[in-house]
Amino acid sequence: MSESIPYIICHMATTIDGKTDGAAMRKVLKSGEYEALHTKLGGQAWICGRQTMEEHFSQKEPFHPNSNVPAGPQPVHVARRADSYAICVDTLGKLNWSSGDLAGDHLICVVSERVSSEYLATLREKHISYVVAGESSVDLAKAVHLLGEHFGIQTLLLEGGGHINGGFLQAGLIDEVSLLLAPGVDGRHEVAGLFDGIADSHRAAFPLKLKSVERREADALWIRYSVVRP
Repeated sequence: MSESIPYIICHMATTIDGKTDGAAMRKVLKSGEYEALHTKLGGQAWICGRQTMEEHFSQKEPFHPNSNVPAGPQPVHVARRADSYAICVDTLGKLNWSSGDLAGDHLICVVSERVSSEYLATLREKHISYVVAGESSVDLAKAVHLLGEHFGIQTLLLEGGGHINGGFLQAGLIDEVSLLLAPGVDGRHEVAGLFDGIADSHRAAFPLKLKSVERREADALWIRYSVVRP
């Protein structure tokens, strides 16, 4: 199974206190810098959670099925193969999409077995690929295995919010952290951190090994770490 799992890089931009509000970083981070490093990392796909996709990419009106009959276990639906993919983790299938294209990247929705059959039918009509993994919540390990097996994804860039980043970290799926450190301080308690939502309050921090540090324009730093396996 491990041969099918992509190499996963968590690629994020934060202030020095670990906050990820991109709008707040505009004055202290060169425009386009994060995207330039995204391209430099060379992944075949990028993945985000529902909240990030809802904020930036999906239609504002959520999907409302006429029936909530759960789909249950389903085979992977490959609407088409592509050179690049945008992947959304949307457990219950709440996001509404206009098409299967996100700025040139083919859209793949990762959902749980609790998703409605109607939602999957709508995705097929719009030529959107999907992966059903997990009974009540998305099984991330199973999902990334299926993404590698059915779509040929070898390098996956995790660019979500703190909750989904924490889920990938806790599941042992992150191989590398690519951090664009902006020269600024956010300071707000309510703003999400780079990794959030890990339940075990008594465990030690996840160890990392420094790969490289590069000074970028406007005093930003690009720091790359390997995640140390136990």
